[in-house]
Amino acid sequence: MLNNLASYFEPEHEFYLNSISYERKPSRHVLKESTLNCTESIGSTLTDDGLTIILKRTLAFDPDSIFELSVSFGANLKFVKEKTGEVDWHAINIAEEFRNNGDFILSNLASRLSLLIAEITASFGQSPVVLPPMLFSKSNQ
Repeated sequence: MLNNLASYFEPEHEFYLNSISYERKPSRHVLKESTLNCTESIGSTLTDDGLTIILKRTLAFDPDSIFELSVSFGANLKFVKEKTGEVDWHAINIAEEFRNNGDFILSNLASRLSLLIAEITASFGQSPVVLPPMLFSKSNQ
């Protein structure tokens, strides 16, 4: 595990909306009960001078009904040049490192996800689905 993960990256980061997928699921019969499942994943890609982190949340009902929504935000991070050779980024689980020590990036991404999910679900005509603006769990999902 890397201590002070943020110290390996320049303080300026580029945040962006990566993808949105919304599908309304018309109900053919009245559902008495359904469960809303929310899954979260972290992806990473190494670049020549840094890396890209993608945080994705997917909401779906069980049984399959009402809607399915997937939203992801990304961040581009640049390595601090003086620390370039200190870590073999190909040899570590970058997603796990960020899940454990990446709040300096993931908290921003999770806040953006929560806000956009609430806005999208509110436009559906019902009460918005408001999720906490943080990672659900520090463990693997």
